[in-house]
Amino acid sequence: MLNSNNRRAGRSLLIQRNALETNEVIADKNKALFGKAFVMNFLSSPGSGKTSLLESIVPILKSDGFKIAVIEGDVETDLDKKRIDELNVPAYQIITNGTCHLDAKMVSAALNNLDIKDADIIFIENVGNLVCPTSFNLGEDMKVVVLSITEGDDKPLKYPAAFYKSKVMLINKIDLLPVLDSDVAKIKENALSINKDLAIFETSCKNNLNSGEIKQDRLNDFVSFIKDNVNLKASKIKK
Repeated sequence: MLNSNNRRAGRSLLIQRNALETNEVIADKNKALFGKAFVMNFLSSPGSGKTSLLESIVPILKSDGFKIAVIEGDVETDLDKKRIDELNVPAYQIITNGTCHLDAKMVSAALNNLDIKDADIIFIENVGNLVCPTSFNLGEDMKVVVLSITEGDDKPLKYPAAFYKSKVMLINKIDLLPVLDSDVAKIKENALSINKDLAIFETSCKNNLNSGEIKQDRLNDFVSFIKDNVNLKASKIKK
């Protein structure tokens, strides 16, 4: 005979399963609404540099003729969206009021208020959290996990779902390597032990004044990856 604790646990699991199943239905509808646009869902801990990456990447893509839209997720403020607005691309802010992730329903509501009909690329900046967002499909083409070198080499081992479910990992803020005891090779080793197919890029949003290297040089490989996937999706749709 089940005791009250077991019954409550069973009800909780049923509610969670139903919520995830409902989320999948809405995510499929989102995918259809995204159309030809290539959609990337950025996951990370708070402060990894997701918004700074978008501030750096979007102008490069715009200069090459790509049309961009951005969906921003945050718990309380629209501070990140205000930064994106300076890039002059369509953007919409989702404020979750305490919820630690975006779900497909939130993104669906955002699409009702965002002009994406001409978009080639849609960036979704999820709430800063490496746990909850991994459970919710938003209809995106791929998840991108951002790990700054300030967070520790063992992050992939501590939060494996974020790395297993992502197709790309960005090791960000590599401009700080000269002043930090951080092992990029170990980060890669740990991440690839979770997901051997993970595409990994080292990125920075700051100019390296000592070497004369500009930040675009540290973003070019990832930008090329985005362009290739935009073109690949477009070619599949045309068939």
